[in-house]
Amino acid sequence: MDRIRNTWSLMKSSFAVLKQEKKLLLFPLFSGVCTVIILLSFFFPLLIFESSWVDSLKTGIPDTAFYVLIFIFYFLNYFIMIFFNAAAVVSAIYVMQGGTPSISQALNMVMKRIGPLTGWALIAATVGLIINTLENQSDKFGSLFTGILGLSWTVVSFLVLPILVIEKKGPVDSLKESARMLKNSWGEQLLGHFSFGLFFFLLMIPGIVFVGFMFATGEAIGFLALGMFILYTTCLAMIQWILQSIYMGAVYMYVRDDRIPDNFSVSQISRSMH
Repeated sequence: MDRIRNTWSLMKSSFAVLKQEKKLLLFPLFSGVCTVIILLSFFFPLLIFESSWVDSLKTGIPDTAFYVLIFIFYFLNYFIMIFFNAAAVVSAIYVMQGGTPSISQALNMVMKRIGPLTGWALIAATVGLIINTLENQSDKFGSLFTGILGLSWTVVSFLVLPILVIEKKGPVDSLKESARMLKNSWGEQLLGHFSFGLFFFLLMIPGIVFVGFMFATGEAIGFLALGMFILYTTCLAMIQWILQSIYMGAVYMYVRDDRIPDNFSVSQISRSMH
């Protein structure tokens, strides 16, 4: 219950920043559009043309080329997410500092760091793929271990993007600095006691119930409700995405400059991180 209460508090504070600069919602929109384009560019050729990759997929025995394709797809999605996430965090920090950055200014700032961002995307994609592979191939104990490993990686790397872009450090140095800053602020008990995803999942439950009820009423109205639900969940995903970026900026300001942005408090951030 404390976790849900603190998550709700953080969401309200982050949402107050979003209300100040509604243009921040464009970043998750850009990210989503680019992700869909990448998805279509990869899977349309596989559906249209027969190839060894398609045969491998059908037989369930992927070959080396298929693994390479999957990793490229995985990497490109990570890169898109990281690129727009970095722009969103930088913009959010400027908003919380009292500025009014434009979308183009934030994107230009991130573009100047495209090399280090690509390096970080490669590291993050590799680690993410390894953790997911271990989790899928593990028993219950192994899944618990990989879950803790994934959470630890998420927390330790939490401040990499603002460090990499604002402080102009490389991906490895940014990771080390993120771990050092968080450890100095919260010590060895750093865990990450917040979950925007959990709360937004709870917000999805009424929609799921609604769709089920509509399908029970009739197939046509059920599909209409399903379309409304997809739109609803897309909006929720965009809001969750940008609120987490705003929160990342708030933590960075607190840890780096010992400054609490307006709408946030020390207790909020401290409770969320351990």
